[in-house]
Amino acid sequence: MESAYVLASREMERIRTENRELQRKRRAEAVRKEPRIGDIEAEMMKCGTRLLKCVLYKNDNFEEIKEKIQSLRGEKCELLRKNGFPEDYTDDIYSCPKCRDTGFVDGKRCACLKRLILKYISANSNLTEYMLEQKFENFDFSLFEGQEDAGRSVLKVVQSICERASAFAEGFEKTHENLLILGNAGTGKTFVTSCIANRALERGKTVYYQTAFRLFDIFERAKFGKEDAEEAEEVVRYVYDVDLLIIDDLGTEFVTQFTTAAFFDVINSRIISGKSTIISSNLDFEKLSEIYSQRITSRFMGDYTIVQTVGRDLRAVIKRRNKR
Repeated sequence: MESAYVLASREMERIRTENRELQRKRRAEAVRKEPRIGDIEAEMMKCGTRLLKCVLYKNDNFEEIKEKIQSLRGEKCELLRKNGFPEDYTDDIYSCPKCRDTGFVDGKRCACLKRLILKYISANSNLTEYMLEQKFENFDFSLFEGQEDAGRSVLKVVQSICERASAFAEGFEKTHENLLILGNAGTGKTFVTSCIANRALERGKTVYYQTAFRLFDIFERAKFGKEDAEEAEEVVRYVYDVDLLIIDDLGTEFVTQFTTAAFFDVINSRIISGKSTIISSNLDFEKLSEIYSQRITSRFMGDYTIVQTVGRDLRAVIKRRNKR
């Protein structure tokens, strides 16, 4: 899986090529209509060379040549106008005038390149369009009003979870924290992880989301040379390298000796390399301990912050609200 920077740089090159071709076509069109424009451009190039020599050798003709270039430029603009073209019709074309489509200004990444990188980071994340819309600022806390769980206000629990999740999203690459989010179906686990993912993407971090079922299918294809094995191998490499890995619905996959070993290697390798992982599951910790090896659960206990969601199924709450 190619990096977002490589993909963005490739798109910048495509933009430059397209703009150069458009400028070439415009110039050819103008010269066909008024050949004198081509002569003027040739004279301006000669003057430009002479001007450079004046600077290098401190020649006294500097101002004279500058005036000549100005005169030629004025004549060219007049000819363009007379033939129905804008004055800048044959000028170089830049999609981003600030960096002239190089992607850099004063040695730093231009905003245009940053936007392209962010676009490809988002594309590589595997988040659905719906998930990409989920933001902390969109969180509807009113859905939890009036709910209680074991004598606790569900609203307060959810607010606390969101505060913790927001703090995680702002600095996981420094804290190297990992999250294990547990709770019944529909209690907001995927929403919270989507909010974290989107905030990480906004900060320019790489994110990869995948369900446990699909993730281990990819690992099997890569390991045993099944269909699309080469593509699967790229994804597997990305799983180890990505800034933030999100594994959703742990426990829904078919657990085998291979998937257990692969799962341990992923979470253990990422812990060692200081890369953060978020895992969510509808199962409680006791059930996870029955399914997975002690090596895995010990990593959960020692290297993961366990977050427990509570409350009623939000899909049912929303459905009842919409019927009112």
